[in-house]
Amino acid sequence: MTIYSPNLALREPLTLAAVLPLFLSHYAQAVLAILPNTFIFKLMLLPFILWQTWKCILRFDCALRLAQLFGHQETSGLAFWNYLFVVRFSQRWFLPGNSY
Repeated sequence: MTIYSPNLALREPLTLAAVLPLFLSHYAQAVLAILPNTFIFKLMLLPFILWQTWKCILRFDCALRLAQLFGHQETSGLAFWNYLFVVRFSQRWFLPGNSY
């Protein structure tokens, strides 16, 4: 059995246009949370949000922009930021008891 492992060297730099679908889906989820009787729509939107999160983690390099800001040439020391930015941002929206 082989495990799929994407080539991390082919990652693109993170841009606003790249994460805009993720931000808009989070916003739609927040609007649906305010409206009554929208539980089924929130459940239907959840797989799309998780897929967008996974796509942003694998396809885009969040650490590249940060390395450029800090003046580094390579992103190997900052690679954990890819997961920190995207996964933590998505995780905080799904925790129970969130007021935002």
